[in-house]
Amino acid sequence: MSNELAKVLRRFEERLAHLESEIHSGPTHWKRFHLHNALDALEDDHTAADLHLDEFDRVELAREFPELEADRVPTVEELRARFDTIAGGML
Repeated sequence: MSNELAKVLRRFEERLAHLESEIHSGPTHWKRFHLHNALDALEDDHTAADLHLDEFDRVELAREFPELEADRVPTVEELRARFDTIAGGML
């Protein structure tokens, strides 16, 4: 087994253990979604699996590194305002 694959496997196991320990601590849908995608990719492409694990970590990283603001998900109000600007009078 390559070192890179071993790293991804360890990383996946850490994220899964983290998720298992927080079963009752709020919404986990997206974390489960990203772990599921990582697991699907793991057998064939550990690099893709690693990217899915990056997505799993994105929320925690955003708290630690506020400069990731570019990756912030917009609010519903921001989505509405942008949509209204783009759609204009077309509808």
